[in-house]
Amino acid sequence: MPASVEYGNDIAYDSVATHIPYVMQQLYTDANLNATSLTEIRDAFRPHQMQGKSWLLDKVNQFDRNSKVLVIGSWLGFTSYCLYKMGFTDISETDPDSRLSSLACSLNRENTRFVHHSQDVNKLSLKDYDLVINPSCEHIDDDLWFNRTKPGCNFVLHSTNLKWHDHVNTVGSVQEMIEKYPMELSFSGELVLNPIYSRYMLVGAR
Repeated sequence: MPASVEYGNDIAYDSVATHIPYVMQQLYTDANLNATSLTEIRDAFRPHQMQGKSWLLDKVNQFDRNSKVLVIGSWLGFTSYCLYKMGFTDISETDPDSRLSSLACSLNRENTRFVHHSQDVNKLSLKDYDLVINPSCEHIDDDLWFNRTKPGCNFVLHSTNLKWHDHVNTVGSVQEMIEKYPMELSFSGELVLNPIYSRYMLVGAR
């Protein structure tokens, strides 16, 4: 199956950007405001992030809303909130940076089934999840978590070729990503964000 190639400027992100004011509302709580910074908020909601998020969620849209979902590398909890607004409710997320747990839980408090873990994904049991979403494979040292999911588990995975101080597991192409995460693919693609920076996505099942 040939990989799709798309360009960031062609990705409309209104459907995710519409939730940004609600994130800002959570920052009126001192604990949430002091846990993050203007630099981090800037990075989380810059156009390239929103284009990548919209690209990812468009592919997630095909899955059963009753799926038991895990978001890996959840950061501010924004992906989980977007999923909830799309109709998913059985959502767990994990991020080892406990600093942001208060903000993530505040953002997702409308969802009574939401669970946040401040843990390394390799310390979690993954056998019960139907859909695993990892928008930040480049941030995780190894790929052990991928092999600990149940047979038939669905995946939506993102990685990148961007070299950065906390990108410890980048890939140089879609094909390299496929070799890292072997599965029955329904989609593979590249989102070109500038001449030296792309995001890659795989959608499939083991």
